[in-house]
Amino acid sequence: MRRHLLLFIIFALMLPSFAVLLVSGIGILQHEWAIRSVARSYVQEMAENVASRVATSEPLGWGMELSMLGIHGFRVFTWGPSIPGWVAVLHADGRLLFSSPGADIAAVWRPNIPIGRAVEIKDKDGDLYTLAVYPVRGGERFVIAAVAWEQLLGPLARGGMLWSVLIVIMAICILLALWALWRWLIRPLRSLVAELEGLSWGRDLPGASDPRAVGEIGSLREVLYKLASAAVERTHLRNRYVNDIVRVQEGERSRIARELHDGPLQNITAMIQQVRLSRMSRDEDVVKERLLLAEETAHLVVRELREMCDELSPPWIDLGLEQAMTELSERLARHYNINIVMEIDDSLELDHEKLLSLFRIFQEAVSNAVRHGKAKEMRVNIFRNADNTIFEMKDDGTGFDTRFNYESLRVEGHRGLANMLERMTLVGGKLEVISQKGEGALIRCILPIAPSEEADCRNSVPKL
Repeated sequence: MRRHLLLFIIFALMLPSFAVLLVSGIGILQHEWAIRSVARSYVQEMAENVASRVATSEPLGWGMELSMLGIHGFRVFTWGPSIPGWVAVLHADGRLLFSSPGADIAAVWRPNIPIGRAVEIKDKDGDLYTLAVYPVRGGERFVIAAVAWEQLLGPLARGGMLWSVLIVIMAICILLALWALWRWLIRPLRSLVAELEGLSWGRDLPGASDPRAVGEIGSLREVLYKLASAAVERTHLRNRYVNDIVRVQEGERSRIARELHDGPLQNITAMIQQVRLSRMSRDEDVVKERLLLAEETAHLVVRELREMCDELSPPWIDLGLEQAMTELSERLARHYNINIVMEIDDSLELDHEKLLSLFRIFQEAVSNAVRHGKAKEMRVNIFRNADNTIFEMKDDGTGFDTRFNYESLRVEGHRGLANMLERMTLVGGKLEVISQKGEGALIRCILPIAPSEEADCRNSVPKL
């Protein structure tokens, strides 16, 4: 049903119109038949009546006949109504014996007119007459009665013709409406559907406009074009994002490889060299000294490798929110030479995923504050507000303009804030950045508290 709903609607709209046309057409035909029947009955009775009058007036002579027919007064009977037509009496040889005023026998007379019944005849001007010929007793004379439709049933005939014209105009309007519906609605809609069926979403774009369509379909096409453009743009951004991730991964691998090469590998090489030299020496004091240097180098390699492991996967994150963030703040303060003041609500607990997100955001925020903002101090506050955990970081750096787009920053290579936003989005949180040039920056992370975290918070509060 829904598949053919449009055709059903068109059929439902057009059916009443076609029903009106059909009923009107039948009414017009019946009206015409009624007019024809009335006209025929009228002339037949008039011709028969005049013929009988002429026959009964023969013994009285022509003068009495003319008087009784009332020709000069245009009346068939002296007490009857005026004739809305004309009557004539012809001799069998075609001579006109007499006629009522206005009779135009030449216009309607035909040699093959049947006698005794009414027929329709048009004159030279195209006017329709109903004509009846009746013989007078004896057969030497004939009475011709004729009435013009315009005279007898003029208003009815004109009304029927006007109604016919209106029906034709209505039919033309319906056809024009159907044509317009097809041209400006159905055809553009089908074209749009066919175009969307073959559209590869996120890669292709439909036509932006269709001048043949109605305004609503044009607006729909514009909206679809905007949605398709946004999908294409998101696809391009996603591709750039994937490429960006690949570049970051490759860069991180190169950095780790470089640090391994410049740090532990060099020290291990030096250690191997000390062991080799100790084997070549025969002096026990020299051997002990070189083995001691090799041992110190081994301890240095272990420390460097441990630091790299701690950076990749910090083990103290399992100690809880307060201990993990405190340990990280001390390490970041030493590494970046910045003073970090931290306040943490000791009743708060976060799951591993959220804590790791805050952990990485904290690292990124301190790095950006020092490298870009030249900050010397940062205040960190972690507290609870209603059903949310709030993590605020405020530095005293140079600040920056916050009117930017995260995706644009990512595409341009500035991934710090974009990574923060992405980490917050993954754990269901929100990121707010407030900053002005010369006034430092405030980064606020808002995390909803899960029911399990709520229970942990209650259990962590000591009972009195």
